[in-house]
Amino acid sequence: MFDINNLIEKLEDKFSPEILNDAVQGLVRKGILEQYIDQDGSFKFELTDLGIEVAEDIINDPISFLDMDDIQDDGMDN
Repeated sequence: MFDINNLIEKLEDKFSPEILNDAVQGLVRKGILEQYIDQDGSFKFELTDLGIEVAEDIINDPISFLDMDDIQDDGMDN
């Protein structure tokens, strides 16, 4: 399973919390991550089907990561 918290921990010394939060919320808006609350009341994130597809594309063709801006926001207010 994708662990966004692990990724954030690896990046927190390189980016401010605001930038990291904006990035994560951008992935939620684009439909790549789904945000939910677990039984303990903690926020959790999971890759959506689109997120899995995007991750596989990046693994197969890392340059495709540069095209992520082409993925439109889903229009949901988060």
